[in-house]
Formats: sequence, structure tokens, C-alpha cells
Amino acid sequence: MTSGKRLRAAAMLWVILCSLCAAAASAHAHTPSLSVLALDERSPGEFIASWERTQGIQDVRAAYDLLKPVFPEHCRFEAPRLDCGARGLAGRVGFDGLADLSTSGMIKIRWVDGSDQILSLTAAQPHVRVTEVRTDTSALRGVSNFIWIGITHIWLGLDHLLFVVGLLWLLDSWRVLIKTVTAFTVAHSLTLGAATFGLRGLPAAPVEAVIALSIAFVAVEIAGEARTKRPSLTRRWPWFVAFSFGLLHGFGFANALAELELSSADRPIALLCFNVGVEIGQLVFIAGLLALRAAVRRLGRASGARLATAGYYAMGTLAMYWFFERIAAFVPGV
Repeated sequence: MTSGKRLRAAAMLWVILCSLCAAAASAHAHTPSLSVLALDERSPGEFIASWERTQGIQDVRAAYDLLKPVFPEHCRFEAPRLDCGARGLAGRVGFDGLADLSTSGMIKIRWVDGSDQILSLTAAQPHVRVTEVRTDTSALRGVSNFIWIGITHIWLGLDHLLFVVGLLWLLDSWRVLIKTVTAFTVAHSLTLGAATFGLRGLPAAPVEAVIALSIAFVAVEIAGEARTKRPSLTRRWPWFVAFSFGLLHGFGFANALAELELSSADRPIALLCFNVGVEIGQLVFIAGLLALRAAVRRLGRASGARLATAGYYAMGTLAMYWFFERIAAFVPGV
């Protein structure tokens, strides 16, 4: 089996795995992918808590019950007020509910002196320790937080991953792989940067719907090749397709970053680190795809063909389900 065929066969496996995961995620649409709790220090040791993002949770009280915020033992919390007294917020903070929801979270702290601190939380690490003295190391923590936010965003963004899988499916060589991934990276970095700094932006809901269509487009390209045995547009010009749709996917990344409501001073470093995180997550995903080659070698020709058909039909069906689901979210009567 040639390198290109092994790559496409590995992509088939990833499509089915991602489709199963995405179906499970869609069945639990009320679960937020990222929840952001803001703590505004009004006076030393006294905070006002508010949810900046609780995707899928409409009731604020339900967000507290599901995510279960944790604060230092000496603090007294009665939403929305958090009173930590003279000892301040020093101690363990986080969300006890992250492990149950299999999601990620963030706590944004606006200190009384006007400085900000962002704490990134995951199901694997639902708690972090806040220190009383905030030194220059907080900047380093901020960098790592934004990188991790980018990584988790791409890993939780099954639509973005499926698009990458679809592109890789049609690649024949390492040279084409490098050109295609580079084109996608450059494109979404351009629109991510432009939208983040307000140069040009698009509404989030239509962008997400068209992102779903981009996956369907690639699935149709794959199905067309299987039927006609003729090279598709994506196979002939993979870098062009990757760049074109990468511009659109960049707006999706920008909308996710914009929801963090960062100050102008924090945007440059946040943008850089978030984009680095997205690329790390994407490269790890591609590495996992390539690592499946050993398993693919054991597949017979017949089983490979059946797997291919199941793969691109699963990709197209799931993409169209996402498209209509997202259209219904902002078009009345759909």
C-alpha cells in the first residue's frame, strides 16, 4: 500500500471515530464546550461573580449547580457575591463539575488595581492555586493559558477536525500534505488576526453554518472521485481549497477568542498564543492520523473500500446535520 493510500485509509478511520464522538457531543448539546466565570474585585477581598459564557446553559443558577465553582475555604460565596476578607482569593479555585461535564472552563479575575488574570481549567485539571502576590510569572501563566485554550478549542471543535480529515483524505504525498496544511494555517491565521483586531468580522452563527458546509463540500468531492474515478478540485488544487475555507475557519476561531472579551492590551499576546495552541492541537491530531498507518496495513482491500464508503457518507451526513442545526439557531421558522 502506497504512502498516499495509507494516509487516506487512516483518514477513513479518523472520520468514523470523529463522527461517533460528534454524534455523542450532539446528543448532549446542553453541555458547554467552554464556560467562563468572571470575578470582578470591587474592593480588596470582595468580588462580584458573573458568567461571561455558559454555552447551552440558559439558567444562570443552573450554571452554578452544574459547574460547581470552588473557592478557598476562608471565602464565603453567595452568588453573585464572593467575600474572601483580608486573606483575599489566595488558595484553590476551580470548577468541581468539569469532570462530570467533560468540558473546559476559565476564570477571569479583574483585580481592584485594574490588572487581569486568566485561569484555564480542564476536566483533567479542574483546580488551580491563586497566590496572594502576583509577580511577572503571572504573564508566563497567561501565555500557557492561552496556548492551552487554543489546543482545547481545536480538540473540542470536531467540525474543524473533520475538515482537516477531509483534506488529508485526498492527499497523495508529504509535499502536498505540507503545502495544504501550511495554506490552511496561513489562511485562518490571517482572518483570526483581522477579526480579533476588529478589521473585519462576520456574525458567528452564519460562519459556523458555512463551516459545516465546507465539510460537506469535501465529502462530496471524495464521493465524486469514488464514483467517477476522476480527480476532484480538492485533489488537483488542495492548497487552494485549504486556503479558501481556511479563511472562513479563521472567523470561527476569532469568534471563540472574541467571546473572552479581552482588553486591547491583552489581545496581541492572546492572539499569538491562541493561534500557537490551535496549531499544536492540529499537528497533534495530524500526527495521530499518521500513526494509524500500522493499523491500516492490516485492512484488506474489500474492507478498506467499505470503510471508505462509510467514512465519507458519515462525514457528509454529519456536516449537513450541523448545517441545518446551525441554520435553525438564527433563521426563524427553520
